Amino acid sequence: MRSHMRFLPALIVALSGVSLPALVLPDLAFAAPSGTLVIAENETPENLDPANATNSTVDQLLIGVYDALVQFKAGATEPTPQLAKSWTISDDGLTYTFTLRDDVVFHDGSKLTAADVKFTIDRLKAAKANVLNDLALLSGAEVVDDHTVKLTLSAPFGPFVSALSRIYIVSKAAVEPHMGDDNGRQWLAVNEAGSGPYTITSYKPTEAVTLKAFDKYWGGWDGNHVAEVIFRYVSEPSTQLSLLKSGEVQIAPDVTVEDKLALKTTPGFVVDVGAAATPLYFDFNTASTGPTGNVKFREMLAKTFDRQLHLDQVLMGLGTLPDGPLPPTWPGHESGTEAAFDLDAAKKMVDENGWAGTTLTVRYLPAIQEEKSAVEQLQSNLSEIGITLNAEGMTWPAQAATLQKVETTSDINMIYSFPLFPDPHAVLNSSFNSALTGAKGGYNWAQYSNPEVDALLNEAASSSDQAKRAELYKKAQQLIGKDYPVITVSFPGSVVVLSDKVEGYKYNAAHHQTFNYMDIGLK
Repeated sequence: MRSHMRFLPALIVALSGVSLPALVLPDLAFAAPSGTLVIAENETPENLDPANATNSTVDQLLIGVYDALVQFKAGATEPTPQLAKSWTISDDGLTYTFTLRDDVVFHDGSKLTAADVKFTIDRLKAAKANVLNDLALLSGAEVVDDHTVKLTLSAPFGPFVSALSRIYIVSKAAVEPHMGDDNGRQWLAVNEAGSGPYTITSYKPTEAVTLKAFDKYWGGWDGNHVAEVIFRYVSEPSTQLSLLKSGEVQIAPDVTVEDKLALKTTPGFVVDVGAAATPLYFDFNTASTGPTGNVKFREMLAKTFDRQLHLDQVLMGLGTLPDGPLPPTWPGHESGTEAAFDLDAAKKMVDENGWAGTTLTVRYLPAIQEEKSAVEQLQSNLSEIGITLNAEGMTWPAQAATLQKVETTSDINMIYSFPLFPDPHAVLNSSFNSALTGAKGGYNWAQYSNPEVDALLNEAASSSDQAKRAELYKKAQQLIGKDYPVITVSFPGSVVVLSDKVEGYKYNAAHHQTFNYMDIGLK
């Protein structure tokens, strides 16, 4: 991972997608946003609470409704200032002092001050928000003056600035009257309190969510932007395809891989392949009193999935072959830490241990074709060696609820790791740190616990020495590999089909499965 610190002029912070030189062209026309962009989505949103912005169904709505202190623009791998104009870091790495913009207006009409930042941090901590999972060392916020806020850490944290990109700042004036006994969760689940370029005007989570351009947006509206954005929730890939072809939607991310390949050569459409770093895992319930609690049984399971076949036949080559749980091109990746596909060896282990006749349950999202296909592939292979795999398709909220207790966690769960910023910490810590198990509200759905791994991950997170961090992550992967908590199924590319009338779309690796609708215009 990188430690990010950039001090850029405020002029280039606007979410306009227009480069600085273009601003001085004499014939540049400034037009108000116009047109409606319709985006098809297969998973309904959990809610609108920024506390849950680690969930892509929430983040894809809020990325243009809220602002953060710093943000990753689409296509960028370094954070740039957003609400913060600049920042300084104390010599001991424990205090970050941010200077805020003085021209930001929230959608409720109130002006941004340091009190809003402190209120946001305090609320998230009180609510034990998932969005703070990667910011556990953030001890608090202090108002220095109206436009200066100080954030303090309990220990140094190398990727701290990058991790702030999911901390969406809410209007204190709007939220405080609704805090109640749940820290505003109920109110923010269906209301918004942001300062971003768009406001949410209609929220019908099983049907559609409508957003409209905010005419007082502090970043301005130069360039080509849409006046309205509609997310339509369409679970069937074939229906998304029909809507795309009829012109009723302009972006369809969930059509089948076969249709995506066909549309690459179809006039009127563009197929964008983003270099995603979002591993898909089969997570084994390592804390189970059943078979997956046995490391030898998990070793057998680890040998029963053919990643190459999945890449070739399910992803049609639109992805990267996994070699461990971390993206192969990232610093700190250690190769050879997961078992290779070997069904004969797995069958031998089943015979030697008397495991034939075992029945397991896997839970997954049937709306995601890759997950469904991976489950079918694993079912087929396990049946060949005498093991039955029952599949339970669920919605994301329903599946996540089952992980809150070890006792209700199924033998196997499918989950994508969506790193919140481009750093090994964002994958390995969220997936394998015992402080972040599903039972503790995190995304370590294997309920995996290894104190040595925890110590390595925590040490790596506290260091600013990138070479040292890389070595610590390699050691952690070696230990994780010996415990067999997961099968890394794939590193799929982010493949999105767009109408050729769309301009300005770019994949955002720091906000996977979102759309930079604030930068998009229609031709």
